[in-house]
Amino acid sequence: MTRLMIALGLIAGLSAPALAQDLPIDADANGAWSMDELKVTYPNLTEEVFAAMDTTADGQIDVGEYEAAMGANLLSQ
Repeated sequence: MTRLMIALGLIAGLSAPALAQDLPIDADANGAWSMDELKVTYPNLTEEVFAAMDTTADGQIDVGEYEAAMGANLLSQ
């Protein structure tokens, strides 16, 4: 059982960087993305789509808003 737990811990720990590679770059490292930061990864992003993603209306897309937008297929490259 201990070996299984260690193996699962290693798999989870080693997979985190792979998951992070799929996220857009947060250039100012504030934990959210601006329109300009997202346009690097999604050059076709419009102000209308950004506004629809920004459910808190703070001008930034946090991880929850980003995941919701991905789930709703709002983003395309």
